[in-house]
Order: sequence, then C-alpha cells, then structure tokens
Amino acid sequence: MDPRAALDWEAVLAALLECVHTPMGAERARQMVLFPSAGAVNDAYRLVGELMSARMKGESPPVNGVADVRPEVGRAARGVVLEAWALISVGGAIRGLVDVAEWLSRREGPALQAMAGAMDVPGGVGVRLDAAFDRDGQLSDTAWPKLASLRRQCDALRASVQQAFEAVLADEGWGDMLQEHYVTERDGRLVVPVKMSHRKGLGIVHGSSHSGETAFVEPGHTVELQNDLRAVRDAIEAETFRILGELSGMVARVAVPVLACVELTGELDLASAKADLGFRWDGTIPRVGSDGVVDLRRARHPVLALRPGASVVANDLRLDSVRRCLVLTGPNAGGKTVALKTVGLCAVLARLGIPLPAADGSRLDCFEPIVADIGDVQSVAGDLSTFSGHVLRLKEAIELARPGVLVLVDEVAVGTDPAQGAALAAAVVEALVDANARVVVTTHYPELKATADERIVVAGMEFADGKPTYRLVVGQASGSQALVVAQRMGMPEHVLARATSLLDERAAQVARLMAKLEAEREGVRQQSRQLEVHGAALLAREAEIGGREKKLQDKIDGERQRLVEATRDKLSRMEAELRDLVKSLHAAPSLKATNAGLQLVRAARSGIDEEQAAAAPAYAASVGEKVWVSTVAQHGVVTGLFGREAEVQVRSMRLRVPLSGLESRRGGGK
Repeated sequence: MDPRAALDWEAVLAALLECVHTPMGAERARQMVLFPSAGAVNDAYRLVGELMSARMKGESPPVNGVADVRPEVGRAARGVVLEAWALISVGGAIRGLVDVAEWLSRREGPALQAMAGAMDVPGGVGVRLDAAFDRDGQLSDTAWPKLASLRRQCDALRASVQQAFEAVLADEGWGDMLQEHYVTERDGRLVVPVKMSHRKGLGIVHGSSHSGETAFVEPGHTVELQNDLRAVRDAIEAETFRILGELSGMVARVAVPVLACVELTGELDLASAKADLGFRWDGTIPRVGSDGVVDLRRARHPVLALRPGASVVANDLRLDSVRRCLVLTGPNAGGKTVALKTVGLCAVLARLGIPLPAADGSRLDCFEPIVADIGDVQSVAGDLSTFSGHVLRLKEAIELARPGVLVLVDEVAVGTDPAQGAALAAAVVEALVDANARVVVTTHYPELKATADERIVVAGMEFADGKPTYRLVVGQASGSQALVVAQRMGMPEHVLARATSLLDERAAQVARLMAKLEAEREGVRQQSRQLEVHGAALLAREAEIGGREKKLQDKIDGERQRLVEATRDKLSRMEAELRDLVKSLHAAPSLKATNAGLQLVRAARSGIDEEQAAAAPAYAASVGEKVWVSTVAQHGVVTGLFGREAEVQVRSMRLRVPLSGLESRRGGGK
C-alpha cells in the first residue's frame, strides 16, 4: 500500500503542480514513484539543490518555451505528413530546447552539467522549420519559390475570373436573365443566379434553388478561366503537400533526439518545481543515509506550512538506532496526529527528492517500506470492523518490520476493551522495536506511556492554560485531558463532577501528579516569557540598525534617480538632434542621412507589423460551414472545432488548422 494515501499527499501534489511549467513536468509529477535507495535520493537532491542555488540568484530554467510536441513528432516518425501548425509547433519547441540547452551549459553544478551534456538538440532543424513559414503561419514565398510562382498565377487568374463575373453583372444583356445580381459558388465554381426560364445556352448549370425558380449558371466564357484556376489551385495543393511531406520527413529523421530532449525538459521542469516548492515552505535539503535516522529539526507539517500567513508550531522529531520508537501522547486535537503525519510525509518527501519543511541540519534516512496506519480502515465488503481492520494492519506491520522500515500508527490498538487494548498496544510496540524498525505511534493508554526505556521515548503534546500549544515535550507524557477538554466544550458541570468521582484512586493520583507536573511546566513557561522579553529588546536594537541602513539606501536611491534624470535629458537632446536630421534631410538630401532615416523607419514599421500580427482575430467558424483555408489556398468544410483550432475536410484530406487561418467562403472574392 502506498503510504501517500494516508498522509495528505494530494494537497502536496496540488502545490507541486502549481510550480510546474510544462505538460511534461506535470505528467512526471503525477507519475512520481519513490526512489529506491539513499543513493538515488541523494542524486535527485543534488539536482534540486543546484536549481535552488540558481533560483537564489534569480535564475530559472526557461522550460516554459518547450511545448509538448511528442504526439506531433511521433506521428512524423510513423510517416504521417504533418499539418503546417504542427510543424510550426515542432519548430517552436526545438527553438525552446535550444534555449534550455544553452541555459544548462552556463550552469556550474555537476548535475546540471550532466543534463546539459545529454541535451543533443538538432537546432538546425528548428532553424529550417522557422524559415519555412511566414509570420501568418503559411509556407513562405521566400523559402519556396515554386509555390510563390503558383500563388501569383492563382491570384492573377482569380482576378481575371472576378473581373469576368463583374462584367456579367454589369452586362445589360444578362440583366433580365439574372434572378439576382450577385456571384455565389457551387461545387467549387463561381456561378450567377439565373431565372430558370433562361438557363439554357448560357453556360454550365450547377444546380438549382429549393424553390426551383433559380438555376446557378457558370457563364460559358468563364469556364476555361475557372478550369485554369482550378488547375493552378490543384498544383498549389500538390506542391504544398509535397513541401509539408519534406518537412515532416526532416522531423522524422531527428525524432529520437527531439523526443529525448523533450523528456529531459520534463525532468528539469519537475526538479525545478521541487526547488520552488521548497522555497514556498522555507524548506531544506536533508542529509540522507541508510541507518534509520530521523533527525527533523523545527519540522512543520507540509500542508500547514503551505498556508499563507499561518504561524505553524515547529517541533524536533528524532529516531535512531538507540531511540527506535517515539510514543506521542496528549489531549485530543492537541497535535499528536499532526506530528505523526509530519514524520511520515517528510519521509515520503525525502524518497521523492523534495526539500523538507524543516531547518538546516536535518537528516532523514531512506525508509523502505513506509507503513502508515492512520484513519478508519473498516471494510463492509471485506467484513472488517474498525478494530479488525486496524489489527490486520498491525499484523502486516509486524511481518514487515526490520531495519530500514518506518512504521506509523495513529491510536495504536484503539477501539476495543481499554485494558486488553493497552496490553496489545504495548506488545505490538515491543515487537516492532525488537525487529529494529523505526516506530512512531500515538496513544491515550497510560500503560503504554509507562513502557518508556532507552529504546522507547515518550513525548507529550503540551497543554497549558486549558488549551493545547502544539509543542512537543520529549521525555514527558501528557495526559489525555479528557475532562478539561469536555469542560471547554461546554459539558454540564454535574456530568463532569460525576466523571471525576468515578475515577478510581489510582487514576485520581495520576491526575494529581499530572496537575503538579503541569504547574511546574507553567513555571518554566514563565521563565521562557522573560527570555522572550530580553529577545524583544534585542530585536528593537536590530530595528534601529535597520533604520540606519534604510537611510543609507534612500541616499543611494536618490543618487540613482539623479542618474536616471540625467539619462532622460540626454535622450531628449538626442531626440532634438534627430528632428534636426530630418529637417536637414528635407533641405539637402544625402545618402548617409537617407540611410539613417531609413533604418528608423524600418524599425518603426517592424514594431507596427508585430502589433498587427498579434492582434489578428480568429475566425468564428461553425461545424458544416464552407470556408477558405489560407494555409493550403483551398475551400473546405469545417468538420470539428477544438478550441482555437478547427478540423477541415479539404478534398480527400482532413486538416487541423488554427481558426486564424480560415476565412468566409465569400471573403476576398474566393
């Protein structure tokens, strides 16, 4: 059984997924398995540590520039001709991989350098793919001269056809024969609506209206022009398919290194997300060995540590070859289970190479397996009661117990007769400790609290002023405080009085001793408060020093502002000189001045072009609509919509193109 199911792992996973930047990283996060050995854990931590160091310098791997093109590259490897958008995506991903490889090559850590050495990016293919398409996502006229020539022929023929139809509409001889004055399309041919009684002898009839009153006629003198246009469009389609096939073949030849680099990027993204999560909860990378040591310093439960602005009580939690078991005691809702889960979840985090929410100097060895019995395990289908299910898990834990195993049990042997449950709890703990496993249990049984020896350490959750403090006090058992908690929750006084009278003398004596112990603890707390007062005075002194540092920083900021103003004045003078240059160009043109002005105009024009391209709207297509597909210069029918993409049937092909590449079938006179 995976221990993560009982240890609030889903909340940690959700936080980790917020830190990834690529689909590959998210996929790896969801599929993480526990590293099998301390060596593997340390290797993972080495990479995460180097990324944390880079992040402290403001440097993060540029993985978000790498799209998940594994499906597209895989299709190309199988011989499928990719659509233009898919090839553009692959080109962009390769460009992003080049950026990742360059970033890795500039890092100094051995783990990052090893990853850089494995990034064999075919950058030349990315350059060729980028050059193959223009900014509108169409095959570039510059890169494909033959296609450019066919497009020019198509434009000229389309203009001729348009002029021919405009002449028909303007011809008075056609006036009485036309049902309406417009041009439409039937079967990929331009036609005019003619009255049914005049359809004969005018040209080719391409169907009629539903009413039967209108025939759609292709005028005879436009037939050859449209035949020529159709032939050129077929040639464009064939040439486009040939080019896309050539580019797809190029992608297929580099499929192996591209896929490997995409996978490495996912690995890098996940490691970077682990580093970011470590920063979110102010975490540390622990030392990891194989001796069964738990030395968590100022540890916090990871889920609590993720809460923004929350003040989480930190505790020290230790186990080793001598202190093999930690028995956690204390009142209900006092923090016992949180401390138990902190140990278990930190053990899981270490096995996954994720920084722990603990202080520097912590150590957490690799435990395999991690056995967690937390929560209700009753099963109606398996005919198990709560206690039976619990006993079954205890039996499994004893069978698995050995060096290197971590066992976590919440309320050991609870749910049955108290006397027998206490005896069973003590026997189970002894069996686990004798097998040299590491054990953390919570309990309310006084008998188990009394079994402490050098191997079994009892610790109590502090309870002060009638409420829990969530601080763990090692070496001192805490009472369950059931009557105190009941009083706080509003239990009637006569019920509480009767419960007190029912305590036997031995229990009452224990209660008195616990009260005396609590009084002594209160004295210690008062001394601690006095120390805190002295600490506050030291903080005030630090604040005074901080004020002086702020004044110095303000002085530096003022000097920086003065330099900014001076730079702004210099730019203003340069702007004035530019205006003078323009005036002199008008007055006495020269080649040098002309070139300078031309460079400025080109830069401005480039900025305008980029803004216009970014603002290009997506066409609002609908399924079944006939549209013009600009990427292949053909009409097609929309067969499906997928976000900002559409699937279009063009002749015998089904293409998937961006909506921005579609136009109305009547748009542009097509």
